[in-house]
Amino acid sequence: SEKFWTENEAMLDSGPGQIVLDDGDYDAALLSAAKVVSHRYAVPFVNHAPLEPQNCYAFVEEDQCHIIAPTQMPSGASRSAAAVTGLERDRIRVDFTRVGGGFGRRLSNDYVAEATMISKQTGWPIKLLWTREDDMKNDFFRPAGLHEMTAGVDANGDITAWTQRLASASKYWRRPDMPDEDLWQAELYPDDFPRQIVGNMRLEYFHNQIGVPRGSWRAPAHTANAFVIQSFIDEIAHATGQDPVQFRLKLFGGERELPYSNHGGPTFNPGRLARLTKFVAERIDYGQKRAKGRGVGVAAHFTFGGYAAHAIEVSVNDAGVLNIERIVAAIDCGYAVNPNAVEQQLQGATVDGLSTALGLEITVQNGQIMQSNFDDYPLARIAAFPARFEAYILDYDETPTGVGEIGIPSAAPALTNAIFAATGKRIRRLPIADQLKV
Repeated sequence: SEKFWTENEAMLDSGPGQIVLDDGDYDAALLSAAKVVSHRYAVPFVNHAPLEPQNCYAFVEEDQCHIIAPTQMPSGASRSAAAVTGLERDRIRVDFTRVGGGFGRRLSNDYVAEATMISKQTGWPIKLLWTREDDMKNDFFRPAGLHEMTAGVDANGDITAWTQRLASASKYWRRPDMPDEDLWQAELYPDDFPRQIVGNMRLEYFHNQIGVPRGSWRAPAHTANAFVIQSFIDEIAHATGQDPVQFRLKLFGGERELPYSNHGGPTFNPGRLARLTKFVAERIDYGQKRAKGRGVGVAAHFTFGGYAAHAIEVSVNDAGVLNIERIVAAIDCGYAVNPNAVEQQLQGATVDGLSTALGLEITVQNGQIMQSNFDDYPLARIAAFPARFEAYILDYDETPTGVGEIGIPSAAPALTNAIFAATGKRIRRLPIADQLKV
């Protein structure tokens, strides 16, 4: 891990990387800016940590195969079994159980291949169950990366130039026939905010070849990019003497449909983010003066066709002990077909996002994953979350969208923005862990 982060720093220091987006005239806009703001943010490898470790039932016979597995991709399970057995896929039956949690881990069917290999060798029906240690050390981890953000701001406090430079371990690294020049596509989404809002915008990528297996982790790259971008928006607001919520509302602007080519398109409406941001800020009494050591942070993000915002209030005492005092979360998923399920997804995603931001990181030493169970990979306990936890659904129209990914990206930056409001200390490296301790 130490070598990985040092290499990322060196890449960003070395000069230009692969420019994957270049709108307007970024260089000229930055040169003419009245103020330049620039910071780096680190987002670590993390484990999926499903409650149920990987498992699979497999029975390979001469002319057929039966698989039962908690998989997020039954077609992938079928392909894995076909590769191992040599059977045609119409001879492979896959039943999948809807239990145990996946969060992207069960998009990969390596445990299906393993159980199928054992059954083929023995001729027996096999029930394979990984230990927690197996699961922790042999994941397809969320990619880690170091983001360098730079913005030029004019005399009116408006952003005129924006760049995100990322040195990271691409999720696409082991994908067959993936050209090196396309590795960035899993880590940077070019149409994400603030594209088409800031006219002079550049995205730059550096790939770090570390051998840690990577995969999709809930909302994929949105979890990293939302933390970085929503933290940086706060930093620009403070650096230019503007209120972070009002600054966001000005940036988002009114309702309008902008082209969006990434997942969740074909359009993105930043006015819907403004609506949510205003709502959560009002619900948490954002403008109220608070005692020393208390503060509120706000963040909002669009992904997978839906919109979400968080406002979080925290307290930090003189010893650096952090308490989350109140959470207000809101989601706009178009039309909520099942409001109870949507509310539960928003609550669960918020808990997942905050738990990960508070204490979770996978580290590597001498080629080995150092974490092995929940004693050294500490998921947040229920006591970390306040009784004042409000989740709201703001229906927008008659078109429903998915909700599983949407509630997670804005949770972490709302928390770290609240920490800054309470303490003046900016968290630019996740997890927060003991960074606040005096």
